Amino acid sequence: YKAAKVNVSNLEGAIAALKSPNQATRYLGWHALHKQGKKAESALQKLWGDSNPRLRARALWLLGKIEGRGQHYVDLAIKDKNSDIRIVGLRLARQLAKVKNIEVISKLVSDKSPQVRRECAVALRHLNTEQAAKLWVELATRHDGQCRWYLEALGLASDLNADACFDAWLAKVGKKWNTPAGRDIIWRVRAKGAPSYLVKILKDKNTPAETHDRYSRAFDFHSGPEKDKALESLLDI
Repeated sequence: YKAAKVNVSNLEGAIAALKSPNQATRYLGWHALHKQGKKAESALQKLWGDSNPRLRARALWLLGKIEGRGQHYVDLAIKDKNSDIRIVGLRLARQLAKVKNIEVISKLVSDKSPQVRRECAVALRHLNTEQAAKLWVELATRHDGQCRWYLEALGLASDLNADACFDAWLAKVGKKWNTPAGRDIIWRVRAKGAPSYLVKILKDKNTPAETHDRYSRAFDFHSGPEKDKALESLLDI
């Protein structure tokens, strides 16, 4: 085997290394370009304009970490027509201290791509605010009852702020909660109010009998008096 010589002492060589499929070579290229900072921006912008989305993503990670340029490149990325690039833009925003994640998420919660919306949900996990709960509701109302990964992202996002998210969702959907997607939300969210709705689902004659075990097992992930009261009410048939 003959390995090509790696030379990252100049921008051209560092960009070539960044393009490499070899992770060790990419590592050398990435750090050489990151060290150059603003001086590497022009070369990286050229790579950002490449037709290969993988190379564009590699350029984006570096462009976004040039001092004072993070917000600019996050804004460009989240408007990109490629959903994978929009996802990278959100992930980049989460790494940049000077970029307000909540504002970036707000721009993407209605994205046409469920993959992008899943990423928004993951980004909300540690944002335990009223605004975060409202954004979670926007994502939850777009669950179609078909994608298990989307549902799990919603669950992950709500776990640390479950009561606020669940209450805000109920306020939004009202009496229209009893849909396949709505029952999914109730099954996954660990809010104190969820057990009573699990009971409603189990008592509903229109709930398929083969799904009863699924909803019954959901009680295992709850605790406290709300769960106990809900289980007791199951005896009142």
